[in-house]
Amino acid sequence: MAMRVRLLISAVVLVGMMGLASCGHYVCGITFGNSTCTPSGGGIGNGNGTPVAFDFYLNSGNLDGAILDTSSNFSPINNFVSPPQTGTGGFGGMVVVQKQWLYVAYGSQVEAYSIDGKTGALTALTTSPFAFSGTEVYSTSTDPAGKFLFLSGANNDQVTVFAIDQTTGALTTVGSFSTGFFAAYATTDGLGKFLYVTAGNLGTQEAVYAIGSTGSLTLVSTLSISVAQLKGEPSGQFMLGVTGNGANNGTGSDNHVYVYSINQTTGALTPVTGSPFATTYIPATLAVHPNGALVYTFNQTVSGTSPMEGFQFNTTTGALTPLASSPFTALTAPAGTFDESGAYLFMHPGTSLTAASVDTTTGALTSIGAPITGAGNPVAQSWAATDPH
Repeated sequence: MAMRVRLLISAVVLVGMMGLASCGHYVCGITFGNSTCTPSGGGIGNGNGTPVAFDFYLNSGNLDGAILDTSSNFSPINNFVSPPQTGTGGFGGMVVVQKQWLYVAYGSQVEAYSIDGKTGALTALTTSPFAFSGTEVYSTSTDPAGKFLFLSGANNDQVTVFAIDQTTGALTTVGSFSTGFFAAYATTDGLGKFLYVTAGNLGTQEAVYAIGSTGSLTLVSTLSISVAQLKGEPSGQFMLGVTGNGANNGTGSDNHVYVYSINQTTGALTPVTGSPFATTYIPATLAVHPNGALVYTFNQTVSGTSPMEGFQFNTTTGALTPLASSPFTALTAPAGTFDESGAYLFMHPGTSLTAASVDTTTGALTSIGAPITGAGNPVAQSWAATDPH
């Protein structure tokens, strides 16, 4: 079953990166067990400029860190000390919450770290790691306010919820909630009212849960749509998704982005006028800019990568219009993540990390600095960006 977990659409790199790296999503057997971590220099922050963003990433089973500074230099954090990991099991993603804490999931536990807002140094919380019922995390996400952590447990057909202490970052188990189907992705709408759980490309099941004030989940709707991955936008009025067909599996090809309006009572999704919206290439994943007005797709097939595409998002109608600068012929990657300000987009093509600045008016992307090479094989959710605090 664990191998089946690794073959879902969330394995954005499994097929998309076959032509770029020697192993794909999760098949590489990356774990955190018994890692040996050694310092790599002479003092955290020495030699790096004033940070505008940090990028944490998984590198051969260890956590590493990069810094983007005010001079547009993108480089490893000097003398970054990779914190020791204590668990074993398949990697299940990482996420930054409120610029202060980094959570890394694998197996049946979560490692938690505080982030030094000036240097990017990571310090394990004294109460870390946090265990939960289940055999393996598939994906990790949080709500927009950073109050809860959601872990999809595909092998166990469930979602586990942790409440995040707003002072210390410590996690308290809220509970595990059965989905009744293979739980691949869990993501909230832009207001954190609903949690959407999909079966990836293993089925058309989607469950919608209302998120209570304590983080408890109440099933309010079930959907039958082919979208494998959904993303919210800041207003909480729409969800956007891709099927991944042709990108991460051999089932046809789907050059579209799907946009749905959200029923504010039940969380049910209804296609907006004009949806699905055509793309030039086959999107494997997508990212919604923090300002809600820009959407980017990351396009791959089993034969290789294609240029990224960008779209203007109409926050009233939900319509998507291609940007004048799209497609971005110089930018290819399996996925991307923004810092909180939305000024920068971080990507992980091949074994490199790259960064691009974002024109928040036109949506144009401009590469920054030289790529950081030797950054390990890309795995879905294997990097997370944040601004200093």
